[in-house]
Amino acid sequence: MMSNQSNPLRTPKRLIFLLALMALVVTNIFVLPKTLNIPSQQQANNQAANNEINGNTALPPTPRRRPKLADGCYHVFIDAGANIGMHTRFLLEPSLYPKAWIARKFFVAHFGPEVLRDNRDFCIFAFEPNPIHIARHEEMRSAYSAMGWRYHFFAAGVGDKHDGRLTFYDIGDELGFTTIPKRSCIENKCPQHQVSVYRLSDWVEREVHGRKVPSQGYGGKGYVSGPRVVMKMDIEMGEWLVIPDLITSGALCHIDAIMGEFHLKAQWYLYPATFPNPGGNGRDWTLHNYTEAEAFMNQMLGMIERNYHCNTKLEMRDDESHANDGMAWPKPPI
Repeated sequence: MMSNQSNPLRTPKRLIFLLALMALVVTNIFVLPKTLNIPSQQQANNQAANNEINGNTALPPTPRRRPKLADGCYHVFIDAGANIGMHTRFLLEPSLYPKAWIARKFFVAHFGPEVLRDNRDFCIFAFEPNPIHIARHEEMRSAYSAMGWRYHFFAAGVGDKHDGRLTFYDIGDELGFTTIPKRSCIENKCPQHQVSVYRLSDWVEREVHGRKVPSQGYGGKGYVSGPRVVMKMDIEMGEWLVIPDLITSGALCHIDAIMGEFHLKAQWYLYPATFPNPGGNGRDWTLHNYTEAEAFMNQMLGMIERNYHCNTKLEMRDDESHANDGMAWPKPPI
């Protein structure tokens, strides 16, 4: 018959087991963390808060910077609608062209006196879609490279849409090569070319803005107060699309000065001039006559001049004093 009393031999074993379990718990909670220097959850929370306050939090890795075409260029000159490249010659070889006083005066105002400039400070980026001028620009690039001058040529036009291709019309008059055809061109009486086109605002942002600028230029001391980005624009009616895009995209603020022209009276036969939208979403728009075009031009120029976020200077006239060149390419000294 079993007794109701507990077995005296089992009680010490149970007590010993309980004491050992308590010792293990105490060790894990109080002794082991101090021995191994393991912070408590509260300590960890406090440390995380301190790191955040002091800016010591781990940051995500910085994306690797993509090199830009204009890296290393003290000054940048963008020739949009370069034709045969005369404005680059006016800039780098001004003494050969005494009649080009409009362009030379513009360059002096923004790049400094001719006698103090050094052509090694410049990077020129020339855009010209007309294929008949490609060979000329390749000669120019080769001659300037031998002089140590940086000349980059793009056999392409500039526009307001994403990079791609557009149809250009060779209309055979002073307008030359344009995306806005005459009525006769619409009837397939003008040569047509499919040409690469860059969205100018994207290109400026991607290849020029934020470039690595040398700490000092080669030019004479004090010849200009800091690096410049300057543009000449003569893109045969494309200005009606490109300039608004430069404004709305913010890329205009990355350009210190622009010289060029709006095509108004000389192209009276183009009115009404319709600018089709390649996306085909019904957003084509039309300049119906000279009066409407002039009013639109003045509105755009006024927006630029009154925008206190940008310091872009405008010289809205082109220098066409030398339609042809005739001057030999420079040769490096022997």
